[in-house]
Amino acid sequence: MSRVEISPADFRVHMMDILQDMQRFCDEKGLRYYLSYGSLLGAVRHKGYIPWDDDIDIWMPRPDYERLCKEYDHPYYKVLSAWTDKDYPLDFAKVHDIRTVVEEDGGDGNWGVFVDIFILDGIHSPEEGVKMMKKVSFYRSMAANQRFTRKFRIGRSTGFKKSLMALLGKIVHPFVSLQSILQAEDKYIASNDYESCPYVSSLVDYKYQVFLPKEALEPFVLLPFEDRQFRCPADSDKALTETFGPNYMTPPPPEKRYSVHESKAYWK
Repeated sequence: MSRVEISPADFRVHMMDILQDMQRFCDEKGLRYYLSYGSLLGAVRHKGYIPWDDDIDIWMPRPDYERLCKEYDHPYYKVLSAWTDKDYPLDFAKVHDIRTVVEEDGGDGNWGVFVDIFILDGIHSPEEGVKMMKKVSFYRSMAANQRFTRKFRIGRSTGFKKSLMALLGKIVHPFVSLQSILQAEDKYIASNDYESCPYVSSLVDYKYQVFLPKEALEPFVLLPFEDRQFRCPADSDKALTETFGPNYMTPPPPEKRYSVHESKAYWK
């Protein structure tokens, strides 16, 4: 039986439906979350999705995320992380629809239509955040090697470096699993008490290295996003400037307007 593809337009609506239900849950339980990265930029600059983007990202403080994992009970929207699934390969979480499946070019996961959750952890200063990210990069390198080992097969045309990486990974793999690496990383970045720290960061995000004073987040504001309204940081300008620089309201040139994901979604 052939799968039924979800159109790009319906894919976008489906992601908003997931976030809408997560927002309902957060409202009921008094939990915090905020649109982040390209989704926050889309809300501010486009009042919805960036036209060439195809995902939703949110930040969620560690205490609220842990409650979400324990208490969010939906018949088909489920939390996915290194703590919930031994085969989950990433160091950030998702809420996904188990009735669907997403195929991403270059991806190595198995999940449905999703919302990405980047956990916010407390830090005492941006300098501490930089130091912690350096150690996180060590965990990420180990995890990347394990993911590479999982997928890689040595053949005649394989280069020496890739063959060596795969061989080392296969030697280490029986003793250090991908899940154990990701869980060790998560324990490390959760070592500070969130509520007592003046700054926050998603420490797995080495690309942007955003360090925000906590007052930039609360009280949240609701901004239009397509035909919905979702929560955004109190100071979205500061969050976006820290992420993308001061010219974030200027779209990139046409040749740089493309999605990095190339996803297709299907009903199971």
